[in-house]
Amino acid sequence: MTRSRLLNYATFVILMISTALGFQALWGLMFLYWTIPNFYSGHAFLLSDVTRDEDPILFWLIQIAWVVLGLLLVILDFLPQIT
Repeated sequence: MTRSRLLNYATFVILMISTALGFQALWGLMFLYWTIPNFYSGHAFLLSDVTRDEDPILFWLIQIAWVVLGLLLVILDFLPQIT
């Protein structure tokens, strides 16, 4: 098994355990992590591929949504009193 494949399996297990324990911040960090390559490639995926060149408004709405959702998941885990 390659190192990246093993890392994917470990990440999946950790995400599932954290979800079962009610800790959502790791999902938030994943959302933030997933947006980085999208900014550089100009491609996002919703139900299908969305490109910055063909549909810039939807592309940026998706990116903003992932960043906001990621930040909210992290903030809500560490500052639950704000809800």
